[in-house]
Amino acid sequence: MTRIVVAGAGLVGACAAIARVPNLTEAVGLFFLLFGSAVLCYAAGVWWCPAMDGRWLVPIVLVVGVTARLVLVYASPTLSTDAYRYVWDARVAHAGIDPYLYAPWASELEPLRDAEVFPNLNHPTWRSIYPPGAQAFFQAVYRLRPDSVRAMKLGVGLGELVGLATVLGCLAAGGRPLSRIVIYAWNPLVLVEVWGMGHLDGLVIPAVAGAAWAAMRHRYAMAGGLLAAGTLIKLYPMALLPLLPIVAWPVVITTFAAVMLAGYAPFLLAGTAVLGSLPRYVAEEHFNPGLLRSVVESPAVALVVAGLWVLAVSVVRRHDRPLPARAVPLIGGLLLLSPNIFPWYAVWLTPFLAFAPSVPWIAFTGTVVLAYAFFLQQPWTVPAWARILEFAPLALGALGWLAARVPARRVQEGST
Repeated sequence: MTRIVVAGAGLVGACAAIARVPNLTEAVGLFFLLFGSAVLCYAAGVWWCPAMDGRWLVPIVLVVGVTARLVLVYASPTLSTDAYRYVWDARVAHAGIDPYLYAPWASELEPLRDAEVFPNLNHPTWRSIYPPGAQAFFQAVYRLRPDSVRAMKLGVGLGELVGLATVLGCLAAGGRPLSRIVIYAWNPLVLVEVWGMGHLDGLVIPAVAGAAWAAMRHRYAMAGGLLAAGTLIKLYPMALLPLLPIVAWPVVITTFAAVMLAGYAPFLLAGTAVLGSLPRYVAEEHFNPGLLRSVVESPAVALVVAGLWVLAVSVVRRHDRPLPARAVPLIGGLLLLSPNIFPWYAVWLTPFLAFAPSVPWIAFTGTVVLAYAFFLQQPWTVPAWARILEFAPLALGALGWLAARVPARRVQEGST
């Protein structure tokens, strides 16, 4: 048990050190060093926990996980400034203006500009891309604490804590060891991207993990409703719908559609273009391109192939495996086929890795942050060495999988 405490202390210390760096984009090398230290402590915890028992193991893991989260509340969201956009959208809505109507640079919004939030907005010529559920969350936090980026981050974090409890429930419902919660609770990517940078993906965790839990308990209407709630925050949770049993599709689709309609109706009735600048975001954003877009410079093609991947995984599905286990390859494929792979896009994979561990994918949640090497050179671009190291765990995992299959096939052929 002492080893877990030491590893946990190291994880908390690394997170606290990250939180103290004023601007991580100006100290990327230091960030990689500190994040790498957190990954080593995380790896130690993931390695040691399965071999341990005792009633204090899970509580210790959870205390460490929560403490590491809390120290990151004070981090400045500099690797990504999305949290400032959340506050801006809420400010616009609070002023009685539809956030999908104008970009921050629009003259109509000039009276709302300030010296703290507005200068930190990414893509100020783009209208909001966040769905109605996200907008409702922004406004709820804004009413409690106006113009506070830290309050917005804390709100996202508290939602993610609900997700942590839900992942624990999934493990219990699926008969998995509760000690596996360390795979999610200590994951440095979740800690930094949700609690440090404040990314909305943290709010998706309780929705997708809750949907998986509901599916394992055969509560398919609830699963459909939760996936809709997640889709109203970020659009990607709808990809899990085909993993639910075909016999349950009528009730799932009905519930999903009802919740989605309730979320979008106010904006549709007002005649708002609720996609905002999302089409422009998909077409023009270029940060860390997915594998397909690295070869074919067409976001549209990448999206079509991603859709085909969801269809393929849904058709070739193992009914003897619970939804969380089947979600891992589906989400993994979507990540690799995404037009851009921002590190926080991998956050929603992590709760399912606790249920169905995969060493290559767990390692990828540690290497995907190498995309932030983007800030090391001018003009900004992810260098080749960072791309190679980023995808190395998955490449090695694929080679290992193939190497294991070839001898097995030869043995099978020799016995016939």
